[in-house]
Amino acid sequence: MTPPPSKPASGLLMLTTLLQLEKSARHAETPVELGFIMVNETLRLMEYRQAVLWEADSAGKIRITAISGAEKPDENAPFICYLKAVFQQVLRGPEKERFHVLEKKKLRQEDQEEWEEWSLGNALWCPLTTPRGDMPGGLLFTRQSSPWNESEIALLERLSDAYAHAWQALREHRPSWSYHMGKAWGTRKLRALLFFILVLSMGLPVRLSVLAPAEIVPSDFLIVSAPTHGVIRDFHVLPNQKVEKGQILFRLDDTRVRNEYEVLKKTLAVARAEHKRTAQKAFMDEKSRADLLLLKARMDQKLAEADYMAALLKEMDVRADQDGIAVFRDASDWIGKPVVVGEKILTLANPAHTEAEIHLAIEDAINLEKGADVLIFLNTGPDDPLAAKLREASYEARVTPNGILAFRVKASFTQKTSPPRIGLRGTAKLYGEKVSLFYFLMRRPLAALRQYLGF
Repeated sequence: MTPPPSKPASGLLMLTTLLQLEKSARHAETPVELGFIMVNETLRLMEYRQAVLWEADSAGKIRITAISGAEKPDENAPFICYLKAVFQQVLRGPEKERFHVLEKKKLRQEDQEEWEEWSLGNALWCPLTTPRGDMPGGLLFTRQSSPWNESEIALLERLSDAYAHAWQALREHRPSWSYHMGKAWGTRKLRALLFFILVLSMGLPVRLSVLAPAEIVPSDFLIVSAPTHGVIRDFHVLPNQKVEKGQILFRLDDTRVRNEYEVLKKTLAVARAEHKRTAQKAFMDEKSRADLLLLKARMDQKLAEADYMAALLKEMDVRADQDGIAVFRDASDWIGKPVVVGEKILTLANPAHTEAEIHLAIEDAINLEKGADVLIFLNTGPDDPLAAKLREASYEARVTPNGILAFRVKASFTQKTSPPRIGLRGTAKLYGEKVSLFYFLMRRPLAALRQYLGF
């Protein structure tokens, strides 16, 4: 909000300020500029905490055009929605076209409670009535310091009259070039000429193109998945961190595997002892000689199980199989989360090899050939598009994370400059075959009409 001045203008200074504000309103070139003067410059004449400019259309719908101290009001903000509700109540009352102080007690009970919550205090209703008697909108001034007196209301009535006159003039202003063009358009010869040029231009060959969202993804990557069932205990890398081959990426909780390994080692020791004891008795006992092969097989089974658990215990530390950067969202999303064998955890990508992944919506799909030209306009540099060639396009459309049924298209960059960073987003322009200008303009409307009519 604009801070209030130390003291309001008085005497000759007040009259001078009033004339200056009227002059500024008459010299405003756009409704936006005039709205800024109304809600901000009026502070030079009158002390207030906040000023709001509103307007109503022919259907009675209210729109907040300007508010002091804000560049552009957010129509969905709670304060703006509350003001609209209050204005609707005032416009249904008998005093909507008269300057008066809004009384909180005349509002609905729920609006009275929000009145204190938004600290509106003393609010002055200032309708903007044009010389024709219309009221396209108005101003609302609020302050907490002191009530509005009659002299202040009289000054604002005079100033609001100038504001309303300037507002009406800007809304009805018609540029001179539009007037002359409209006058010239009335001639039959010009109409015929323009129609003939329009018909001829419909046959001009143009290159068919569509726009689709794009994302920079790695073209050389390795998916790192969970080697076994378990729970991720901790991560040793950060998102987009450079890693080297053999570096630990994350560790699974090995409590269950380690306990089973220890139990198997004890079981193996018992099997070995039993096998040794039976082997010693086999020299004298025929039955022990017969059990020796069974005990040997059981000992080998326990040894194999122990070796498997030992190998599984080593896999609890998942390491990088190649150099690259770790691509994943956040380590906190995985720590403590149960995973299954083969579940993707992260991707090891080579930052020097990237490509564009494009999601082409089915309603925008055109015939695309391998090697077709593609331009990538990244959000970080929309004025510097990157040239690419279409590498592959899927035949089956799938639902994207945004809930759109689209084909996945990949394009390789052709420029020799450094590749864009993985994860950047933007818009891709895909070029197809050459068609007439009429087909280029009417392709979507004709497709919609055909679906609607069913032929």
